[in-house]
Amino acid sequence: MKRLLKHRVLLVIPLALVLLAGAALKLGIVHVPVVLNVNIGGKQAEAAPQKSPERGIPVSLGERVVNLADPGGFRYLKAEVVVELAVEGMDPEKMSAEELAHEQEALSAELQPWQPQIQDVLTMVLTSKTVAEVSTPEGKEALKQELKTRLQPLFHHHEIKAVYLAQFVIQ
Repeated sequence: MKRLLKHRVLLVIPLALVLLAGAALKLGIVHVPVVLNVNIGGKQAEAAPQKSPERGIPVSLGERVVNLADPGGFRYLKAEVVVELAVEGMDPEKMSAEELAHEQEALSAELQPWQPQIQDVLTMVLTSKTVAEVSTPEGKEALKQELKTRLQPLFHHHEIKAVYLAQFVIQ
């Protein structure tokens, strides 16, 4: 009997405490501080910077046929270089095919004034290579990195995310 009474007391005490706390809050005897985030001065909180998309808009720089730097000059390289450009506010993975094609056309038109300089960089970099330098996967990666470094200053408002060798034929 004492044991049963002890269990009832253990159940009643927490219940009574919860009820007393609720009554004290309701009657205003106890005050619970409330923290509000108030904007003073009319300035809006700065939004977190938007993460730029991992992918860019691919733009072809055209197909090139050049002599390689091998002795005798009888080796040719046919290459199409494609750059992937970051465009603020655009994620190509969320665009329809028509939107992507339209953006590619707009970027090509935007780059038109710099085409002579772009083509010059392509010619100078590609003709400086030998077959041995561009035949291995490592050589092609080094070529892509060099093209990215040399072309970036010509793409004033866009970061080059990647360079691709869409065509690459040595003869």
